[in-house]
Amino acid sequence: MVFKNSDNFVKLFLASIIIGPGIKVYGYPLIDEYWMSMLLIGLFMRKIMITNVAIQETEKKTYNFHEKAFILLTFYFLFQSFRGGLWLEDLRMLRWVIFFIIVGLSFFIFSNYKRSIDSEHVIKTVINSSTIFFLIYFLSGYIYELLTGMNKFDLQDDFVAGSSTATFTVIIYLIAIMLYFENRKTIGVNLFIVLSFIIVSWTVVYYDSRSAIFSILSFLALNFLFQIFGAKAKKGKSPIFLMIIFFVIYQIWIFYYSDSSRTIKSFLPIDAELNFAIPKNFSPGDRDRLLGPKTALNLITENPFHTFFGYGWYMSRYEMIEPIQKMRKMENLKRLNLSKGKSYQSNGVIAIMVDTGFIGIILYLLNLFLGLSAILKTQNNSKYVISLAYMSIGLWSFVGTITPLLLFYFWVMPNNPIILMLKEEKEKE
Repeated sequence: MVFKNSDNFVKLFLASIIIGPGIKVYGYPLIDEYWMSMLLIGLFMRKIMITNVAIQETEKKTYNFHEKAFILLTFYFLFQSFRGGLWLEDLRMLRWVIFFIIVGLSFFIFSNYKRSIDSEHVIKTVINSSTIFFLIYFLSGYIYELLTGMNKFDLQDDFVAGSSTATFTVIIYLIAIMLYFENRKTIGVNLFIVLSFIIVSWTVVYYDSRSAIFSILSFLALNFLFQIFGAKAKKGKSPIFLMIIFFVIYQIWIFYYSDSSRTIKSFLPIDAELNFAIPKNFSPGDRDRLLGPKTALNLITENPFHTFFGYGWYMSRYEMIEPIQKMRKMENLKRLNLSKGKSYQSNGVIAIMVDTGFIGIILYLLNLFLGLSAILKTQNNSKYVISLAYMSIGLWSFVGTITPLLLFYFWVMPNNPIILMLKEEKEKE
């Protein structure tokens, strides 16, 4: 498709990084990498075989500070992938070399892309891709349970990602539907968007994804408050309407399909007297998620070199086995079945910290804040809500294994999908 028409690149790029992350091949989330590889090869073949395509679609320019910071991030992580491969002496680590080459090439294309990118087109593509992904994710679990009589979670880690990783795309989806409603000229609600939201909501409730459920409730509530009390106050009908839909879906699931005793109130940061409080859903049983980063910090600070440079890419899966077992023993938590054959699944914070050290953390945070600055510089009325949603990747990094996802790096890339949705076309300025 991209070989015949290069305008398909943006659409296929977004579909690859949104649909791909939830699917695994024997435990490896390779689909987004494979699709992006084929996409880049198709674009490369087009440039070779069609005269002057490179001149028509890209232009030479000087890179700004954010672009230079992202180039440095990409090269540093590429170096760490070589380093991890040498330590592990495993040819399969070439996957990560290719992975960061994909990140670098994609950045180069978007930074030099000459043609204007329609923000409305990006918004619709994000919504469509997210809807397809969540529908596939739901059906995979539902059909598996229907045919085998086993639990849907038995599929995870081998053929689909865990819910805390797979549902990470809900953030970019929520931003897209908010911008969609904001740009609508008519009062009527688009039926497809309502159907799309029902599919996404039902899926996150079906998988009991606490991160996604809490994100949806928080995002809709913040959007409503900003619309009501913002500088350009609106009536706030769309977030209230979507919140009602979500509450109905959750209650239907609890009363008719689930044996869970958890109610929607357990996700709200208030107690019975409507005072702010830690949600009941975040119980002491999640201590390992909170103490894991502390354990990782203690590990890398034992040696000054590892403090700054870490152990090398993918090394946290093995270096953390002994420290995490000691921590769980001290906290009276159930010991994990970990070994060289069954490695530790590091969440985003632990992986970045142990694999790349403080330099990797600083580089990622630098690009994250530069992306935040770019969002705040836009003229969009909802940029403050979007900024909070954008920064929520920090919280997701504590609960999900999201570092193997291309979306994790494109999230902080200059001209990332969120910024593309906010950009105004030059012709309209």
